[in-house]
Amino acid sequence: MIKKLTIHSFLQEEFSHIIDVRSPREFAESHIPNALNFAVLNDSEFEEIGILYKKNPFAARVLGASFVSANMAQHLLKLKDMISPRQPIGIHCARGGMRSQSMAIILDHIGYQVALLENGYKAYRSEVVRYLQSPLPHRFITLVGQTGSGKSEIIEAFTDSLNLEEISKHLGSSFGAILGNQPSPKMFSNLLFTRLRELENAPFVLVEGESKKIGCVVLPSILYESYQSAPKILIQTPLEKRIERILKQYGKITPMFFETAMQKIAPFMQKSYWQEAKDSFYYGDLRRVAEILLVEYYDKVYKKESYDCMISYHTIPQVIAEIMDFARKYY
Repeated sequence: MIKKLTIHSFLQEEFSHIIDVRSPREFAESHIPNALNFAVLNDSEFEEIGILYKKNPFAARVLGASFVSANMAQHLLKLKDMISPRQPIGIHCARGGMRSQSMAIILDHIGYQVALLENGYKAYRSEVVRYLQSPLPHRFITLVGQTGSGKSEIIEAFTDSLNLEEISKHLGSSFGAILGNQPSPKMFSNLLFTRLRELENAPFVLVEGESKKIGCVVLPSILYESYQSAPKILIQTPLEKRIERILKQYGKITPMFFETAMQKIAPFMQKSYWQEAKDSFYYGDLRRVAEILLVEYYDKVYKKESYDCMISYHTIPQVIAEIMDFARKYY
């Protein structure tokens, strides 16, 4: 029997898989994190049905059913090796209409445990927007410090952390676009929503004091204000360690990437240092490039944050222990 669930019930269920039956183009733009795309209509079929439906709804339904049948025949062969009929699965389309119902009916008759999301992906997106515009239940501790001080390493190593750079696929600086393509704004908010829900019962959440805009995506105002007003820890690291860290992160960038980033920062650097950094790059002296950019650009341009505590970062276990000691005073 097919269950129909509201978005709140759907999110509480422990599905083995969530199946998104929308077209590949819709799925690529944004989707529920970890959902699988088994489109019952491909992009061209979905477009064709939409055009036909405006002229002749019955003919569109007939053609749509033929497309769905052909596509489902292929999907079933894949699903039988992926999903056990003993495991509950969630299914949704864009608005909880014919596409998701078509797949649900077939899988239900075969013997799968199926739950449909009422109002589909539209309901999910409404819940994401509502959540990110509401006061958050989390208690944050925010790491601040100079570029290359190791904040990202600490965030990555800490269990209850919100890794905004990883979620946004950007390091938040002029040279930060080294993590690949950024998610769409909708996908970014979906990923934030998922992670924040996972962290709701954490004693506190460790986050880096990122700017409101990270690359091409913008943080929700409530989240940004929450961690900006939270207790802050300054992470202190010697310049030599910062240079080593920058070399490890950025040591393999291409000349084209370097040139593009250097053009962005040109108005904010003394011309002699800017030119020396460029010359050093092409001479292969990346250590000097890193030093110039840290001292003559990042340390001068980025504002100095106020903080409640300073920790010198030597090792991950040491810095996490000191963060925990600090957190006990607040939380």
